[in-house]
Amino acid sequence: MSFRDNLLYLRDSRNMTQEHLAMLLGVTRQAVSKWEAGASTPDMDKLVRLCEIFEVDLDEMIRGDVTARTVNQALAIPDDAPVSDVTGYDPHMRSRAFFIAGAAAFLVFGAGSVALLMHDGVDLLLFGGGWGPVLNPYPFYFLITAAAGALTCLAVAHIRHVAFCRAHPFVSNFYTDDDHERARRLSGFSRIAACALAMLGAAIAVIQGMSLQHVSGGLSSLVVCCSAAALVAMYGSLMARRIDVEAYNQRAELLHGGCDVRVRFALIVAAVTVAAAIGSLFFVLSAWSQILIWGVISGVIGWVFLTVFREA
Repeated sequence: MSFRDNLLYLRDSRNMTQEHLAMLLGVTRQAVSKWEAGASTPDMDKLVRLCEIFEVDLDEMIRGDVTARTVNQALAIPDDAPVSDVTGYDPHMRSRAFFIAGAAAFLVFGAGSVALLMHDGVDLLLFGGGWGPVLNPYPFYFLITAAAGALTCLAVAHIRHVAFCRAHPFVSNFYTDDDHERARRLSGFSRIAACALAMLGAAIAVIQGMSLQHVSGGLSSLVVCCSAAALVAMYGSLMARRIDVEAYNQRAELLHGGCDVRVRFALIVAAVTVAAAIGSLFFVLSAWSQILIWGVISGVIGWVFLTVFREA
């Protein structure tokens, strides 16, 4: 028998769909369909994996006749068995949502901290040096630290997601109607919780500013609460979007190609920018020179990200 006949027989004997086999192999359903149609053959690593799944020898799989083997019904998938998450898609997407939400919280915290310092009268420019006005490093420490934290979270989320997409370019939709309903409730709850956190921060700021005469403390509480609100809102939104498995399959095909290289390049450029910005704060440069340098770097980063997302 030919390879395609053996594959068809073994898959049918296990009562396994093309989607299920594709997920176990880390390929698309179309690839399995082409193998069974005789239009193409799998690579050696996929052949070895097929032999491991169906417990046959490689030579027997390619040129032998597996129909004479006794079928182990204990290994067959029951007809009424629900589709399960055999790839670990759900825990991966939960982890990814947490990292991206953490990046949003870092950015809000950094921007809020700089705004708070400016409200307290901290000058962005320092005068009196022989080089003219220079940037005050103190407020920028908060902004750069937040940017570094956000970039770290995004880099971890992206690299792990690319690796997962390469290993599992196709995932069968295993979510039930109850899962969709729970996701919708979580999304709504996260929006309500985010609004509540923001309102709580505003209330604390008013109480500390008016009753306790501690405006800076109240604004600090507002920044922290807004950061938490950003984390909750982003996490709830991404947790609801994870249910859309079809959208994942479409994006996985893009990440399986060359787009991931460009995104990673953009993240590397952004990380180098943060390092350069940190270094520039320790050198006595005029404010206008640093603004010019930062403007050029920001333009390059914006162009890279715009190119990546437009091609994606």
